[in-house]
Amino acid sequence: MLKSIVVAVDASPSSVEAEKLALSIADHHGSQLVGIGVLDTPFFTAPMARPIGAGAYKEHRDETLVEAARQRLDGRMKEFEAACAAAGVAHGAVEAEGVPHTLIEAEADRHDLIVIGRETNFHGVEKHDIADVVQRLLHDNPRPVVMVPPAPQTGGRVVVAFDGSRESSRAMHMYILLGLAREQEPHVVSIAANRTEAAAIAARGADLFRSHGFAAEAHGVAVHGSPADAILSHVESMNAGMLVMGAFGHHNLVHNILVGSATRRLLHDCPAPVFVHH
Repeated sequence: MLKSIVVAVDASPSSVEAEKLALSIADHHGSQLVGIGVLDTPFFTAPMARPIGAGAYKEHRDETLVEAARQRLDGRMKEFEAACAAAGVAHGAVEAEGVPHTLIEAEADRHDLIVIGRETNFHGVEKHDIADVVQRLLHDNPRPVVMVPPAPQTGGRVVVAFDGSRESSRAMHMYILLGLAREQEPHVVSIAANRTEAAAIAARGADLFRSHGFAAEAHGVAVHGSPADAILSHVESMNAGMLVMGAFGHHNLVHNILVGSATRRLLHDCPAPVFVHH
């Protein structure tokens, strides 16, 4: 059961969407929503090459950048709290100063789920890639993470990438146990070298959903090319509102997707929010 959610509050477009999704989930589940905003002082005060005698200029520059970032953060946190209050969602706000992923991980110990925008960086710099803080959370964090793109699909179907590995099985199970499958239409997609093997794996995953009272469809797909492309195709064609997947496994689909450039392709190009768990 989903009791509490922590969402990263930032000004990037994907962070704004992450906040909307987290607010919707919290409202639907009666969960508490805590927003965390981080003042990344190590980023703003990082050493840089400078002429001899320019130390005072560097110190003044750092102070100016940090103060501007603090004001932006204060403004976003006030907007977050106002949105929660308007929706009638129980909420809290945490402002912290330091290394973002470390602070988010520490806060996440108190919560069931992390929601974060794909481009969240807390630097006030817009970029169109997976931010470093998000990559670190996906790789190291023990809590499930929902990573949200800048313009997410919002359909009622969910694609579950399941290959029989421990990682994909845990992700699927955690998604169900948190209650996120409620009022969704799950589609378990398994990929293997031949369709018979893929169908058998997908059927096991669908059976887990059914044992929890959810009608799930199994899709066994024979693919000899990129598994990431096949998963993205299903997400797009089904207009899915969520992709569920395991992280950093060492078996079949998960290994092929989450090692190397295919990882970035799937996470970067997925049009729907991605639920990732180890």
